[in-house]
Amino acid sequence: MAKLKLPSYKDLQKYLSKDKLLPVYFFCGDDDYGISQAVDQVIKIAEPLIQSDFDKEIFSLEKGQNLSQLLDAALAFPFGGGKKIIVIKNFEKLNDKKEFTSYITSPPDFTVLIITNSGKVSDASREPFASLLKKNFLFEFNSERGDDLVDWLIHQTKKMGANFSDDGARLLIEIVGEDKNLLEMQINKFIDFNLDKKNITDEDIRKIASPTKNYSIFDLQDAIGIGNKTKALEIAYNLLDGGMDIVAIINMIAKFIITAAQIMELIKLNTNDNEAAKKINVSWYYYINCKKAKFLMSDERLLDSSRALMNADVSVKTTSMDPKTVLTILISEMIHN
Repeated sequence: MAKLKLPSYKDLQKYLSKDKLLPVYFFCGDDDYGISQAVDQVIKIAEPLIQSDFDKEIFSLEKGQNLSQLLDAALAFPFGGGKKIIVIKNFEKLNDKKEFTSYITSPPDFTVLIITNSGKVSDASREPFASLLKKNFLFEFNSERGDDLVDWLIHQTKKMGANFSDDGARLLIEIVGEDKNLLEMQINKFIDFNLDKKNITDEDIRKIASPTKNYSIFDLQDAIGIGNKTKALEIAYNLLDGGMDIVAIINMIAKFIITAAQIMELIKLNTNDNEAAKKINVSWYYYINCKKAKFLMSDERLLDSSRALMNADVSVKTTSMDPKTVLTILISEMIHN
């Protein structure tokens, strides 16, 4: 049987006004940032309709907790006589979810019940999800990837009063990763550091989004790319001391090696830099930076680097080895005569 397609968060917009408030909003999916933003939106619209501070409650479910008590709170009349807002988080932790079905079937019109489920719904044909779907109460939030995330970042930056180019947005994602909360924090940093500057350049991104005051992950990539083992180790230790997670460092080095391997093939095909960057879905700036990694541009060194990265990943996941030791071994195996 084909998997049910769940309504997207985009469908939520038609239910975000005072006269179209739903009695139940069920938000699920792997985009925790989007879910959090949606909860705030619904609360902002419903809040003017409550007449007592006691009519707004937020609950966070624990594993094995009973839902009945929370539903009783949602069924109770408001203290102030207007609306009441009940937020229930971590619905995924409930063992018995079916008891929620009777509430969905006939929810009170004086309560705005907002429920969040971290993670996707595995089977939307089962209760209570089937009833939620039937009533148009369920909305799925999936994390954007690739071009969709770039579009989101550009749109979000404009909303916050600054502008990124397409390449700039890709560059920031390459530095920071795909976590929307971290990306939004970086946008705020750009606005704080560039009070009179609306357009953010690639150089701004490299300086301000750097995880440490001294070095960025790009400095580490540059050192590896020219085969400077001493400098690479110095920068790697500095990144760790500055709070950057070893997994993030390994992932960025892996991306660098993969990109270098792709560049070797594209050079053989005489592909121009602009077209090549688009083909492998990286910013032009990042492509050019990787292209400078002459030390790595051989099948033997790329293979050695891939093996070293696999060993480092295994060490992190299966041993208690010190992160600096892991990076020392990784860089030594990548940069050797």
